[in-house]
Amino acid sequence: MSGSARQIFMTLVKSPKTQLTTLDMQNAPEARGAKLGKKELNNWLSSLQTAGLVQKEPERGKPTTTAYTGRYTYDLWSLTEKGRGTAQKLSIFTLETPTLNNVKTVVERRLPDLEETTHEQLSQLETLYISYRTLRALRDQTHSFTLKELSATTGINRDTLEKWFRNQEKTSKETLYAVHRKDPGIVDRIAESIGLGRGTTLLISLSSEGKRRASALP
Repeated sequence: MSGSARQIFMTLVKSPKTQLTTLDMQNAPEARGAKLGKKELNNWLSSLQTAGLVQKEPERGKPTTTAYTGRYTYDLWSLTEKGRGTAQKLSIFTLETPTLNNVKTVVERRLPDLEETTHEQLSQLETLYISYRTLRALRDQTHSFTLKELSATTGINRDTLEKWFRNQEKTSKETLYAVHRKDPGIVDRIAESIGLGRGTTLLISLSSEGKRRASALP
């Protein structure tokens, strides 16, 4: 519950060194405008040690044959395994990734800002968007969708969808969609002859792998 104890603990967590002296930890808060007396600092370190989060090393940070002022100054402290685990759990709540003495945790991924986005990233985002929308739209259907029906459900342009599915047939190693062609009837052929038809109609449904993927979507 102590802000001072948390500050001391996080000084050890964020340090690139595996061990710090009492003097190191006294100087670190002072650099941030806070001040802890040496005796108070040592008392909190002892409390953290009792909690199993830190440990005092048997050696000191400076040879005892060298003169120094004040007790505790060169006592060496480091994190315990419990301390490391606690710091990693805390990083989940604070969205930080402490180095834990050069042992890095997983960095949170984020989408690039508009100014940072490359053409390749935009293409990947478009692919993800179309995949997500079509898989969701087809997931709960018991019948095939025409491109017109799928366009109305997803809000994606019909020509874009047609190009997408034809490209999927050519390049995809894992077929998520079952694409069937329905030959045009007499009315469709007449409409096509005067420039109003679209030729062969595509009927889209999910493959078994597509159904598996779609069922896992939120």
